Amino acid sequence: MSLPIVLLENEEKWDCHQCGFCCRGSLIPLSNLDAERLKKQKWNEQPEYQRLRIMTSDRSAESGYRLAHRANGSCVFLNEDGLCRIHSKFGIEAKPTICQTFPLQLISHEHQAVLTIRRACPSAAADLGRGVSNQRAFIKGLVRDNRLEAQAKSPPLLKIGEARDWGTMRSVLESVGDLLQDVRYPPVRRLVHALQFASLLQAAKTKRLSDAQIVELARTLAELVPEESKPFFDDPQAPKAYSKILFRIAAIYYARLHPEARYKSSWPARFQLMNTAWTVMRGTGRTPTIDKIFPVANMEALEIPLGVMRPEMYVPLARFMETNSASFMYAISDRQSWSVIDSIRGLALRFPVALWMLRWLAQGRQPTVQDVLQVVVALDRSQGYAPLCGTNHRWRLSMLGANGELERLVVWYAR
Repeated sequence: MSLPIVLLENEEKWDCHQCGFCCRGSLIPLSNLDAERLKKQKWNEQPEYQRLRIMTSDRSAESGYRLAHRANGSCVFLNEDGLCRIHSKFGIEAKPTICQTFPLQLISHEHQAVLTIRRACPSAAADLGRGVSNQRAFIKGLVRDNRLEAQAKSPPLLKIGEARDWGTMRSVLESVGDLLQDVRYPPVRRLVHALQFASLLQAAKTKRLSDAQIVELARTLAELVPEESKPFFDDPQAPKAYSKILFRIAAIYYARLHPEARYKSSWPARFQLMNTAWTVMRGTGRTPTIDKIFPVANMEALEIPLGVMRPEMYVPLARFMETNSASFMYAISDRQSWSVIDSIRGLALRFPVALWMLRWLAQGRQPTVQDVLQVVVALDRSQGYAPLCGTNHRWRLSMLGANGELERLVVWYAR
């Protein structure tokens, strides 16, 4: 039986504004039903598609296929007006399920599934449109037709090798959410509070504690961390050299997910990535080239403080953080083997990454809200992206999480 579908208390907003970003650079795996539907549409009889593949192999997809791309990285069905040819010719029901639902996403818990939005869509990143409640009936219909799943999932791990039931983990995640959604503090302080919570939880000998004691511990830590975090702001210190190297390696992966970047799977693209990684690790000299999106600058310039930005500049980043924590998306989606501690650190790292990317995008000028929205899109596109949800990235987070280095990175790039 499917779970009931609920919304976040602070309702999100979204409508499609036909920007076409989701149709460029995205990999769309096809279910068996999707692939069968495309075959029945007989695109091979259309003159434009007689010599153009509409599907390409993808072993990770249920059908073994995903939608093909054109040479410029856009979906094979994206037309010049930014519209989908499948949608225009056959209607929304004829599109692959992922294309029908994006950026809507169901995050399944134990007794309910939260309907939220992926901020990989610029309109979603800006909360631009009608309330998501308008989409609930549509999503319920897809669940009823077995095209979307709303089944209970296992809770995230408390620590690696330490599992607890959903009741306990819900209390822990809610304590983290209270910290990340506490509007009495600016986003940078909320993130440092959450990171201190993660560090204290990591240090606690939780295996000896009962579930009730874990719940009480989480509540106690949430009350303590605002005071515990003060030294990071009273006496801010620069992160150590190794921390900046690990940070920049992660940051360049996020930069490659900029909405105007194009997906390329080729040996030249791999060699370019290796060269980019080497430049970023050094942290000196000219910035690397990523699809000519980011202006040429000196790596050292990305360390210069941004200064105080207008309040509206922080809103998309704050909303990204708040909705991720309220839905538990950061701790559940595509990171089932991660612990809550890993997930808190992964979410927190995205904040300094965002401000680092913002420095790069806005070299020689003042950053704009549009720049911030593009950065938020890149952050959200990391969901399911192997270099940022695998073992290597979790190791990076563990290294940065030691001795307060990740807290220092958050404070350093928020200058």
